[in-house]
Amino acid sequence: MGSPIYRVIVGYGYRAKGSARPYRYDKIDTFVLTNDVEMIKKDKRLMEKILRKSKSRKKELEITFKNIYIEGQYGETTY
Repeated sequence: MGSPIYRVIVGYGYRAKGSARPYRYDKIDTFVLTNDVEMIKKDKRLMEKILRKSKSRKKELEITFKNIYIEGQYGETTY
């Protein structure tokens, strides 16, 4: 039996680290392996998706999470 997969909708803001400009806000709809909000904020795959979606060449971004909505369990992993 694998671990559960959850669908989440994450509202986040990002800007270059040390920048005085305001945050740019966006949403991402994705899947994670936990329903704990603090673990979702630290998830490496989610951070990689946010960096890719922001199309930022700078790897150092300040990211703030506006809201995290856990929609529900969508299945289980096979591993």
